Parts: sequence; C-alpha cells; structure tokens
Amino acid sequence: MRPSGIYVPIITPLTNEGALDLEGLRMLVDKLIESGVNGLVPLGTSGEFALLNQDERAEVIQTVVHQANGRVPVIAGVSDAGTRNAVENAVKAERLGADGVLATPPYYYHVSPEGLFEHFKLIADSVSIPVMVYNIPSYTHTEIPIHTLKRIAQLDRLVGMKYTTTDFQSFLEALYELKSDKFSVMIGSDSMIFQAIQAGGDGAVTGLANIAPKECVQIYSHLQAGNTDTALRIQKEIFPLAQAMGIGDFPAALKEMANMLGLRAGPVRRPLQPLNQEQRQIVRNALLSSGLLKS
Repeated sequence: MRPSGIYVPIITPLTNEGALDLEGLRMLVDKLIESGVNGLVPLGTSGEFALLNQDERAEVIQTVVHQANGRVPVIAGVSDAGTRNAVENAVKAERLGADGVLATPPYYYHVSPEGLFEHFKLIADSVSIPVMVYNIPSYTHTEIPIHTLKRIAQLDRLVGMKYTTTDFQSFLEALYELKSDKFSVMIGSDSMIFQAIQAGGDGAVTGLANIAPKECVQIYSHLQAGNTDTALRIQKEIFPLAQAMGIGDFPAALKEMANMLGLRAGPVRRPLQPLNQEQRQIVRNALLSSGLLKS
C-alpha cells in the first residue's frame, strides 16, 4: 500500500451524553465510501483520539473496519505520548483488522532526533501492516527534522506521511526530499488541498472531507486529469469551510457543520467546548456560501 487520493480522518460521533454513537459512525463510513473517498483514518485529530479511552479506541477501529468491509483501506491512528503505548496501540489495531496505522511523534516531552527515529522504528517493527507518519507540529509541538524523516522513510513498512502545516515551504521541502515510489507525502491542511496536489503531493488526509467528501475527491480527480481550472474552482467554493473549521476548539466547528448537514456527529468531548451561538452562525454561513447547505 502506498496511500494516495483523499483519505478522511473520520470524526467520532458521540451521543449528547458523551458516549460513542457507533451507529452514527457506521452511517458516516457508508456515506464517505459512497462519496468516493480513497481511505478512512479513524482516531486522528478530527476523531478526538486523545479524549477516548483504550476500550473506546478499540471500538472505533473495529466499527470502522467492519463497516468498511474491505471497500477502502482503513489506516488507524495509534498515536501516544510514549513509544510503548503507541506500539501496543499499533499491535491492537492490526489485530482488529486495520490495513495500516498512522502515528504522530511522541508528545509532551521534548524528544531527540534519535528518539523520534526509534519511536517509528519500534512501531514498524511491531506490526506487519503499513505505517504512516503523522507530522502535525502545531499539536505535538515537535517538528521532525527533515534528515530524521528521511531515515524514517527508509524503514520497512513506512509508506507515507500526513503533513499538517500551513507553512507551504516546509511542505514542499518534505515533498521534494521524501516522496518516492515507496513513500507518499499527503497534505493535512484543509485549505491547501489544491496547492499541495498540484505541486506533486500524493493527496490529502483532510478533515474537511467529513462534510465535503465529493468536493475533495473532485479536486483530486480533476487535478489528476489535468483539469486545473475546475479543481481550483471547487477549492475556492469549499475554502470558507476550511476557514470555519478553525473556529472554537477543534473539531467543534467541524462537528457542528456535520450536524447541520444532517450527519450524526454529536458534540465534542470535554474539555473541548461547543460553539456559542455567534460561532454557530458563522459556520452556518460558511455552509450556505459553499452551497452545501440550502437556506
């Protein structure tokens, strides 16, 4: 597996009481697959993985794997602050049927480049399925040095990286240094899907695709076909949604927009706060301006 196209870091639907809404999750899996996405990524940032306990994480992976039923690859998030826990998460994800795993670098503690390399090596050595790097410095507060990423990319079972950054120059450096026949580089920034793919990126792992899956798929497909103007037009149409996703405590705005579109997303989990009335109106206006929501 060398991931490419549009992968969705799927939101984790919750009930109003804060419990997992597994039926809502199954419905979302079906909707996304029917919309043409290329893969699903449960337990990413959009999925509030850090706020779920181990039993809940296992339930989410198992539900997504069973509902996807082989129609698209499922790459499960296994991130943790410590390597030992991340390894255990990866082993469990493989046992639950995930097609691959995705992990951030360790967070909270400052880790040396050698420690970062070892983290991914031990994860890769613990499983027999593909592994992706999830590089998201704004959340982990760790920027993996490019020379360390080059070492990581050479490891067996390492097949790609999701790079969530608004620094396009940093993305381009990673793209040009790391992309190969073995290793893909995908953007994680929802506002830069068009730019990243046009520059040679392999696709996007984008939370925006939870609410605009067809549009995200169309951007990728049109760029692959050389229809640059059409792809750019679609990117411009959904750009207000990408901007609105940053309102409040992420992914509160994303889940609010999903709820407005009739999806069973539910609330965010504490300590994340729901949107206030003014914020809800802003995201509603974004949905209206994009054409996804009819007035």
